[in-house]
Amino acid sequence: MKKILKIAAGIIAALMILAAILYQTGTFRSGMITPGEKTLPEVKKEHKLFKLTRTEAPVIYRTVGTVRSRDEIELSPRITARIINITRRSGDSVKKGETLVELDSGDLKAAEQQTAEQLNVTEAALLQAERNYRRQKLLLERNVIPRKTFEEAEEILQTARAREKAARQALLQTKANLSYATIQSPMDGVISDRLDDPGDLASPGNIILKVFDPTRLMLYVPLRESLVSAVKIHDKIKFHVESLKRSLTGEVKEIVPAVDPGSRTFLIKMCILGDTKGLMPGMFGTLELQLGTEKAYIVPESALTRIGQLEYLTVIKDGAVSKVPVRTVTEPEPGKLRVVSGIDSDTEIVLKTRE
Repeated sequence: MKKILKIAAGIIAALMILAAILYQTGTFRSGMITPGEKTLPEVKKEHKLFKLTRTEAPVIYRTVGTVRSRDEIELSPRITARIINITRRSGDSVKKGETLVELDSGDLKAAEQQTAEQLNVTEAALLQAERNYRRQKLLLERNVIPRKTFEEAEEILQTARAREKAARQALLQTKANLSYATIQSPMDGVISDRLDDPGDLASPGNIILKVFDPTRLMLYVPLRESLVSAVKIHDKIKFHVESLKRSLTGEVKEIVPAVDPGSRTFLIKMCILGDTKGLMPGMFGTLELQLGTEKAYIVPESALTRIGQLEYLTVIKDGAVSKVPVRTVTEPEPGKLRVVSGIDSDTEIVLKTRE
């Protein structure tokens, strides 16, 4: 009995495997397209045709640069103190001399008062030393006191003068330290970044605010090493800012004479010309540098059919219509595309089919 059960289990397993194979080959499915090529219907008179031939097209090198301000300042304190108030936030406009940050100045005010009192003490001591000096000098002239006594009075006067001078300098220093408790805007501009808030501890070297001049902007662009001779100072080059949907022009002002060993690129700095309204540091601009011309297939954008991420051209071949997969890139001329793969000979394509 057990032997019969084992044989039956083996047969069932074999049948299941056979059924799976038949299912995967499509035996149980209907309505599927049979293998082989299927030609689209023949071209009709209603089809609008376009003779696709190689034409002269510009060779455009594209690279992405970053907008920076020519005048961008990072504000950090010169003393260590708790932040009491920050009067501006990111995006706020500021004027030169406006107070931006106020630091805790209690200890600095106490130090200023102490040095002021010390100065009063040294001034009083200096006044007394001067009086004593004049009296001793008069007595010396009358031969009433020995010269040594006069020299001691003179030494006391010099010491008093030195102490008074040191106290005055100390007061100036404490006043300067007290002024560091207030950070003012060094120029007219816009706050690009605020990194601290009231209550934080500020210390030298730690940036609190960043201020930039929105009217003086530059584009920093990396170019590949082989193009080092293609760009010169004062060249005017166009670039496009996608976030603003605008094209602008920049003038090359500086070419950094060093190549990054990692990316094999060098840096050019361009002053942005014309109206820069809406342009902010940190935005990206796509630079288009024309390197010459080449033969290429240029097609109207209306000729392209897109299915997902795939692109097709409707091609006329031997009187029949067929769809050919291609890959295209945009051209500087609006509404035009360059075919970079899929078409290797002159042909006719369908531009538009009337319904």
